[in-house]
Amino acid sequence: MWFDNHVHMEHGPYTPLEYPVSWLEQFLDVGRSRGVTGLGIVEHAYRFTEAAGLLPGEWARQRCRYPLAGYTAFLDAIRGSYPMAAGLEMDFVPANEEGIRAFLGRYSWDFVLGSIHFLDDFGLDVSEMQGHYFQRTPEEIWTQYYDYSMRAAASGLFQAITHPDLPKIYGFEKPPEEFLIPLYQRFVEVLADTGVALEINTAGLRRPVKEIYPHPTLLSLAAQSHVAVSFASDAHEPENVGLYFVEAQQLAHEAGFREISFFGPQGTGHITIS
Repeated sequence: MWFDNHVHMEHGPYTPLEYPVSWLEQFLDVGRSRGVTGLGIVEHAYRFTEAAGLLPGEWARQRCRYPLAGYTAFLDAIRGSYPMAAGLEMDFVPANEEGIRAFLGRYSWDFVLGSIHFLDDFGLDVSEMQGHYFQRTPEEIWTQYYDYSMRAAASGLFQAITHPDLPKIYGFEKPPEEFLIPLYQRFVEVLADTGVALEINTAGLRRPVKEIYPHPTLLSLAAQSHVAVSFASDAHEPENVGLYFVEAQQLAHEAGFREISFFGPQGTGHITIS
């Protein structure tokens, strides 16, 4: 039994003013075929007009197109009728923390995922911005990334931090491990102090890097510090729900975890793994 705590419906046959329940049911059907009994539905906050100005750069500005009410009305219509939790994936920008806090206060979310997709106006996973990886050193990129990640965890806004080593997405040069380990350790300390979970995100196996997020070293440090972890496919289409969760279970177990957390309508739950 799994709970997939990071599922997007935004690539489907809908407008953000009218989400068909039949599209949700396709995600649920695929999930059940892989032992996933519940979904955490999230959309990217940058899709909504009310989030305009909370992310830097023109790329994000152009995507704030739809009123939040279309999404929340859909969540209200299905809450309690399907095995799902109502969530949001929110990009964290330290300079805009108070605006983000106000935006999140517009709805009673079951959970909110905190993500670092942007370092200033550099979108880490925006394909047309890959050239930015060669305009700064790997050490600069990864240091800023974990600085933002630690601030996100300390903000009190999020239940989990998503894909927690995202800068590896394209398989470009990383800093050496002796540079990264102190960053991992400080990040894990903040997670342990705040009770924020670390996401094990299998989407990395579908990306050029061909690795689950996060790296086993970071995951082992999290286990040693008793940080909670959640499972996430980061699915944007039904066929990816619960994909590679068997591999995620093995990775988590090897790191030292014996249970997985999930964020449902009744709060945080736990699933034992072997």
